Amino acid sequence: MNNHGEPAIPFAHPVYVRRILDCLNSRGVRPTDVLQGAGLAWQEVCDGQRMVDFAVFRRFVAQAIQASGEPALGLMAGSMLQPYHSPVGIAAVTSETLGQSLQSVCRHAGLIFGSVDFQLEEGPRWTILKAKAQRPMCETQVFVTQSIVGAHCRLFETILGRPVDELVVGLPYARPAGNDVPCLRYVRRVEFDQPCLSFQLPSELLAARCMGADAVAFAEAARACRKLESERHQGEFVQQVRDALLARLNANPDLAELAAALDTTPRALARRLADVGVTYSDLKDELRKTHAAWYLQHTELSMEAIASQLGYPDPTNFSRKFKCWYRLPPSKMRQALRRGHH
Repeated sequence: MNNHGEPAIPFAHPVYVRRILDCLNSRGVRPTDVLQGAGLAWQEVCDGQRMVDFAVFRRFVAQAIQASGEPALGLMAGSMLQPYHSPVGIAAVTSETLGQSLQSVCRHAGLIFGSVDFQLEEGPRWTILKAKAQRPMCETQVFVTQSIVGAHCRLFETILGRPVDELVVGLPYARPAGNDVPCLRYVRRVEFDQPCLSFQLPSELLAARCMGADAVAFAEAARACRKLESERHQGEFVQQVRDALLARLNANPDLAELAAALDTTPRALARRLADVGVTYSDLKDELRKTHAAWYLQHTELSMEAIASQLGYPDPTNFSRKFKCWYRLPPSKMRQALRRGHH
């Protein structure tokens, strides 16, 4: 149960929530106000692993739409969900063909939308990617549906290098009153009152080569997806470790110090992490990498202050490690993130 007495249902990856906040920020809405109204903390949004609870997400969406005054906010936020922000997206854009990309999306999409099942139905003339909600979306149905539409239109364009004019989108709700159909900003043909959200494409298009095809990058991203799924299935302990490490990150605790904080031994801690295919060093690096980018984009902290927050006493070591992660120095990354180019 969560703090409001409702059952905790993991629903959306934090990267999705962060894109909605970026969209709000671009419209002059203070993200902090929306987070506070929904009962969300920045730390929860920065966590690269823990899914946002559905009850919290409902409050967050209501706050976001009210603050922005934009009923099509979900569509706009979805179109800002860059594929490169998660292993799922990286695997999709580095696949050899569009068909392999869609198969990968179906296999791993639960890492982004925890309550939506993606299925690919291939036919001789048409192939349909279906997104079926596994539980009632309540008042968030249109928002979530439009977010998925925006994200997939961006994904298709990234893969093929052009707008997909052949695409037909089926929406599981009635046509809005009036002439404004937000999805038509991205899709030429939309069909309403469908059983579920669907993307219909000519089957021959599945053989189209992805613009960013890279067998090595695809294999690495697919492994990352499998590791995250393994953590999700067995990861209650991993999450405990991640939470404890995040609370102490600026002190750079070693394995023995964190094991003591969790009332276990270093050997037992290392073994249980190994059982799900991760190491203590992996988790520390993952948290540092995620939070480094967030601090650069959302704060005015100096490089020295960011390094200290992440447990690096020497800013030079932080800069060197950052370049290994992102192939850019921190200052250049801050400029790119502020311009929205990364």
